[in-house]
Amino acid sequence: MGRKEPESYDGITTNQRGVTIAALGADCIPIVFADPVKKACGVAHSGWRGTLLGVAMATVHALITEYGCSLEDIIVVLGPSVGPCCFTLPRESAKGFHNLDPECVRLFDSPNPYVDIRKATRILLERGGILPQNIQDLNQDLNICTSCHPDKFFSHVRDGLNFGTQIGFISIRE
Repeated sequence: MGRKEPESYDGITTNQRGVTIAALGADCIPIVFADPVKKACGVAHSGWRGTLLGVAMATVHALITEYGCSLEDIIVVLGPSVGPCCFTLPRESAKGFHNLDPECVRLFDSPNPYVDIRKATRILLERGGILPQNIQDLNQDLNICTSCHPDKFFSHVRDGLNFGTQIGFISIRE
């Protein structure tokens, strides 16, 4: 924040107090980042393409570059997203996840393998230096599938074009 807005983006960071930033996601992961030491935060929208392109670590690098954050101080929360039980991609697209870690893909030899974007995001964050204990993705229903739970979440995978969205947001207190 505080710079010219790019034409398109999937992440934003700030250290401005009293400003709330947000990332949307219906099946994509809304990711929230916080550094309580440097008082900086960020959010990112991570779909399957953004996951493979590294939006999570790009947001981490922005926190480090712009605000002097340290990897060991950054806390990351992965919001609810579509699970590997419901999310498939054409095999050619799933290859990137399989190359990252074969455990991110089930039934890889099928035309449309099942893909775990949450596991891939965690792997990329850990490889990038985020401490495993600083990645919050398993508690408070964060790891349940948005598509499987219409009583709790919106889902593009489940509902098609007539879907709503979840939101992950954060701000620094004044």
